[in-house]
Amino acid sequence: MSVYARENPTLFENALTSILNQTIRPDYFLLVKDGMLTDELENTIKMAKDKFEHCGIRFIQLQNKQNLGLGASLNRGLMACPTEFVARFDSDDVNIDLRMEKTMNAFRENPRLVIVGSQIFEFNTDESHPLDVKNVPTSNDDIKRCSVKRNPFNHMSVTFRKSVISKVGGYIDVPLFEDYFLWIRVIHSKYPVLNLDDILVKAHVDGCFTSKRGGFHYLLKEINFQNLLLKGHYIGIFQYVYNVVVRGSIRILPSKVLRLIYLHLRNTSK
Repeated sequence: MSVYARENPTLFENALTSILNQTIRPDYFLLVKDGMLTDELENTIKMAKDKFEHCGIRFIQLQNKQNLGLGASLNRGLMACPTEFVARFDSDDVNIDLRMEKTMNAFRENPRLVIVGSQIFEFNTDESHPLDVKNVPTSNDDIKRCSVKRNPFNHMSVTFRKSVISKVGGYIDVPLFEDYFLWIRVIHSKYPVLNLDDILVKAHVDGCFTSKRGGFHYLLKEINFQNLLLKGHYIGIFQYVYNVVVRGSIRILPSKVLRLIYLHLRNTSK
């Protein structure tokens, strides 16, 4: 998990508690503090550390001197993880109690799997009232087909094998697309992956999440990402043109229209 100064302390505390509530708890918990945090967040961390270690979970903290962003923070955290299996947790999301049990069962059933993710639902102020479900494809073939058009995983739901993620280069600094670029490289290397049908994470989004996914600045980042995919031969020229035209044009639509498109895609992508 990575956390930065603007995180809501209540959401952060709930996220940490959801880890302790797992039916299968981790051996280690690694937190990257991305820059200086508020006193309230630091106090939350201090209390959580005591609870985690009381439960036999080693609580590891890494401190960035300044805010480096999610990709760089996760890469630093990944290198410090002492275990082969690494589960991603976001600092404002709530993990369903059975998340890790169902995830690890999937790895046991198919030891060749490299990534296991799940479906999620998104909430704003009340986690018991979801805004919508974000569906992702489940089978390896469907994930592969989806990956050339859109992100086939819910980042906050994935658990992966550190050795393979490190082998393909880990998180690379591609603003807003660090996780998507990582999944593309894993899939392109022909490692088997899976999304479970279950909703295993309640993901927090604020009221203006669509505005953050639109605008000219996002369009430029989208084009930069598609350029990387083309240069790396992860997609062909026709897919590149399609992605730039379709995904790019969506980025500059009014936020209300963009939200409707997101809701449609999320509920029809399985």
